[in-house]
Amino acid sequence: MSVSRSSLRLFAARVGTTALSFLALAYFARVLGSGQLGVFFLFQAALAMLVMLSDVGISTAIEKRMSAGGGPSVFWTGASVVGGVAGVLSAVVVGFRGVVSGYLGADLALLLALALLLTTAQLVLNAGLRGTLRTGETGDLMVLKLGLQWGLAAVLVWSGMDVFALVVGFLVGVTASNCWAAVKLRPSPATPTEADARSLLGYAKYNAIPSVGREVHSWMDVLVVGLLLTAADVAAYEIAWRVASVTTLLAGAIGVAIMPQTSAWDADGGSERIGRLVSAAFLPALVFVLPAVAGAVVVGEDLLRIAFGPEFTTASLVLVVLVAGKASEAIQLVVGRTLLGLDRPDLVARATALSLGLNLVLNVTLVLAFGLVGAAVATTLSFALGTALRMRYLGRFVPLSVPLADLAWCVGASLVMGGVLVALGRSVALDSAVALLGYLLSGALVYGVVLLVKPSLRETLVGYAETVLPETVFRA
Repeated sequence: MSVSRSSLRLFAARVGTTALSFLALAYFARVLGSGQLGVFFLFQAALAMLVMLSDVGISTAIEKRMSAGGGPSVFWTGASVVGGVAGVLSAVVVGFRGVVSGYLGADLALLLALALLLTTAQLVLNAGLRGTLRTGETGDLMVLKLGLQWGLAAVLVWSGMDVFALVVGFLVGVTASNCWAAVKLRPSPATPTEADARSLLGYAKYNAIPSVGREVHSWMDVLVVGLLLTAADVAAYEIAWRVASVTTLLAGAIGVAIMPQTSAWDADGGSERIGRLVSAAFLPALVFVLPAVAGAVVVGEDLLRIAFGPEFTTASLVLVVLVAGKASEAIQLVVGRTLLGLDRPDLVARATALSLGLNLVLNVTLVLAFGLVGAAVATTLSFALGTALRMRYLGRFVPLSVPLADLAWCVGASLVMGGVLVALGRSVALDSAVALLGYLLSGALVYGVVLLVKPSLRETLVGYAETVLPETVFRA
């Protein structure tokens, strides 16, 4: 499957599941409150850290080696390594279940151990699909998982269950996703080999730091807020983070699809082709981020109030900072995955180590000094450093060209959109979800019209949407 087809299929799945998650969290925020929702977010953060320790880059190594022609023994060797570590960590969680449950704020330690085993299995199965250049199919799994997760959780909450409903829904969703992934992948039986283990570990020893970095960047702020502030603060911050993350859906889909393709082209010596591919991806990666910054400034507080409740408006400034930081994250999602596809996890590791150190220091320092906004600033600055380093490293191997004129036009279109929204807000009362939706759609329409006035932008973006003609987009 081509990069544009894979990325757009995955993007479509992510848009659908994000919309579903947005609605589900809005419902749970109002029914359960920020305290209970904060407990669930801490559960997710702890799970992410445990999965990170179990994987340490092995799943990406599976994807890399399989996309380069590795056989089924690669898959089973990687699964054995990840599964073994996850089993040990699950036992540790069970052994210290009192401490774990105390930190989470609910008796969830045993369910956390089970979630760790299921999630690491999901990680390996999805890596196998991506390694066989079937990235788009992981979108179907995402839809199944989140559909079951939020649907069952909503039923259980409606029946009177508290935060346990969210955890049970998660477990059922990931179990169903794993079963379907196993049917799709159908890995041939093979015996794990020492040679494959050496190969995977040789790649993962550099990819471990990038893998750790991704999870730390995503969850460190939540963990620090959970330690230093309250569960309600955790919920407010994480809601702002998830709203901001909508802007990088396309960038994330492109990054996931790019890695196996660049790996295959690199094996054929196609550096020029890879350079054109990555350069063409910058514009689609940022096209939703730039207007979102203007939107967050103008309507962020109203969005949090109407969608999630007045108690979440404490994170309105956090939302602005996080959305602005998504610009560098969007580029990093593309560039970082490309470096991994070029078999240079060592360079990604170097960039991650530096940005990770900054992240850890700034999070503790700034959260103590400025609260939730400090966490957002810490994450944004560390992402910016990591992105700058990755861009510098990738430029050593492939020719990169940033479409500055088109991006400047996007910035201008975003400012026009923001001005129209400010003017419109003087005559429209944002007191309902319908009014908010109409307000946002009006802004999106203005941005889209101004954007498409420029011929080069129109050609690129319309071409990208036409998945039957992927070369229109990437010209690779």
